[in-house]
Amino acid sequence: MELRGIRHKTLLHADGVSQHAVRRWLANGTMRSVQPWYVTAEAPLGLVRILHFGVRPTCLDAASLHGLWTPPHTGFHVFRPRLLRVGEELRNARAHPVRRMAGKIITLAEEQEIILHGPALRSWPGFDPVPALDLVLTHAAHCLPVEKTAVLFESGLHRRLLSRREADRILASLPQRIRRPLTRVRADAESGTETTVRWWMESRHFPVRPQVLFPDGRRRMDLLVGRSWVIECDGREFHDDPLSYDADRARDLYLTSRGYRVTRLSWEQVFLRWEETQAMLLAILRRGEHLDPPRR
Repeated sequence: MELRGIRHKTLLHADGVSQHAVRRWLANGTMRSVQPWYVTAEAPLGLVRILHFGVRPTCLDAASLHGLWTPPHTGFHVFRPRLLRVGEELRNARAHPVRRMAGKIITLAEEQEIILHGPALRSWPGFDPVPALDLVLTHAAHCLPVEKTAVLFESGLHRRLLSRREADRILASLPQRIRRPLTRVRADAESGTETTVRWWMESRHFPVRPQVLFPDGRRRMDLLVGRSWVIECDGREFHDDPLSYDADRARDLYLTSRGYRVTRLSWEQVFLRWEETQAMLLAILRRGEHLDPPRR
């Protein structure tokens, strides 16, 4: 994945840029060298620092740059060929994480520790500062709990950044213990919160179906648990959208009028207070009311 303001020296030469032009741009400050890269003022500062350490982003951090939903996390996930343990040059190293938010790449204010990733590679996979999505997801599958890995896969599928065939190929390359639970990833989840809640329900064998049609046949529920409990999962990006807020309340009122019980879960409930939220969901499930048909 290419990023504005960062170009590998090999690609710059392949672009037909002469050494004379490179020396001129370096001399006048148009760009600077962070070997083996040339960077300009457009380059995200957090990413430039990571490249300076001789590593590249992967896992959750690279997934965010690719435009996937990412659960909240700490640390800056990176990799380097033939390196699985942090050496002296990376010991205690910290950097400002870089994220894609609302279509823009930003550098976060708080520095994070560097987290080095495997599996080991013999050489760099290419000349881009951010590796291709298949390697990013492979690293994520080896690093993260299965439900967080599922969020990344389902995000890629839903946003059509990843085809089903590509997802299956990545999964086939993983060890069986990692691959087996991930075979149920889907393309119709509309948020990371939805994936997380559905995955939790499925893992505990509760009856849950995603994206079920409303009785009017025109809209879809996020999750239908049993026969009558609808769980709507709010994504973080819709927090401050008044139109989405109004549409969500209209959905809830319609479903309630048709006899469904509706619970709306916020991004914070799922990702920041998940343990507490799980306990309350279990208390509701144990009553068994979700198995009853909608009350009309």
